Formats: sequence, structure tokens, C-alpha cells
Amino acid sequence: MSGGAASWAPTLVPVGRLTVEVSPPVDLGPGPEGRRRMIAITGGTLVGELGTGVVMPGGADWQTVHDDGTLSIDASYVVVLDDGTPITVRSAGVRAQHDEGVYFRAGVTFTAHHDRPDLNGHLFVSSGVRQGNNVLLDLFRVT
Repeated sequence: MSGGAASWAPTLVPVGRLTVEVSPPVDLGPGPEGRRRMIAITGGTLVGELGTGVVMPGGADWQTVHDDGTLSIDASYVVVLDDGTPITVRSAGVRAQHDEGVYFRAGVTFTAHHDRPDLNGHLFVSSGVRQGNNVLLDLFRVT
């Protein structure tokens, strides 16, 4: 790397928390990459710099459970902000058990009205934890 290249390195800026309410998994049987399952998203909330709003029922997390127990996660759902703005959320990542604990990370993209470049024009990542029927996702903007 040449001098100054480190200034191009991404950083993570905390921007909010999603609390996503989920139903028990529905087993869809084996597939070529592992056991498939679907977890219905039934509600939740968003709080933070991105806005405040509710997670709409109707989304889902489509997962593959691999032979080693690792989960591939692919979730899509809608958040409606308090001002009525609908935001599409797409999250793809991994949840795995490691010696130091559960690793639960995902890349997150938001799609909103064109007047929200803070959402449409950035990549986000999440760090998550499952607590009962809730998934808590701390959100970070990648700069």
C-alpha cells in the first residue's frame, strides 16, 4: 500500500438498533448446502440515528443450517418510520458458535425514498444476538 492508503480504510459508525420479533423456525428440509428453514418476522422496532419506527409483520429470515452448525442468514423485511417512510431491509450474514461465543454478523442494505441518501447510499453491518423471540441487531454504517 502506498502512503495515505490507510485513510481509505473503512470504519464503523454506530447508527441504531433493530429489535426484530420472530416466530419459531419452520423446517423446510434438506437442500444441497444444508438444512433449510424459514423464520417469520412478526414485528419489532428501530431506534437510533437512522430514525424511529416499527418492523412490519410479513418479512422472513431464510436460513441454511450447515453440517457444522453454522447458519447462513438471508432476511428481508420492511420498517416504517414514525414519519411514514417505508424502508426495505435486506440482511445477509452468518451465525456460528466459536470458542469465544456466538458470532452473529451480517451485511445490511436499506432501500428508501430517494430523499434518504443516508440510507440508500451506504453499506451497513450488524452485530446481533438472539434473545428468546427477539433478534437484537446493533447497526453500524461503513464509512
